[in-house]
Amino acid sequence: MRTRFALAATCVSLGVLAAPAIAASPSLKVTPTTVVRGHKVKVFGVVPGCTPGGQVVLLSKAFPTANEFAGLPAVYAVVAAHSAYSVTVKIPAGKKPGKYTITGRCGGGNLGKVAHLTVVAAQQQQQQQQG
Repeated sequence: MRTRFALAATCVSLGVLAAPAIAASPSLKVTPTTVVRGHKVKVFGVVPGCTPGGQVVLLSKAFPTANEFAGLPAVYAVVAAHSAYSVTVKIPAGKKPGKYTITGRCGGGNLGKVAHLTVVAAQQQQQQQQG
């Protein structure tokens, strides 16, 4: 009887130890992923571990240069409930068409995520829609 109990206890404890740890990871998204220069995009995601009311610093050469962080154009989003953040950014009308990356930081650390944004001129957008 003791052997069965000891075996059951061992199996239970091993099951608990073998269970994978589920940890939320940060996310960084942009919509739309292709934008006509002079128009707006929404950058959003979640940042587990960042305090609600804190700031997420979002960095991209596609953004306006009014604010900078570490030499890159930056926009700021406030961390809301459930670690969510969201900000709308107007891409400058004079921004050179091309592919840009967006990264982020919160609480002194890098989010470790990258979003991609393609900026096009108005005529490029029309050609893509027709073709």
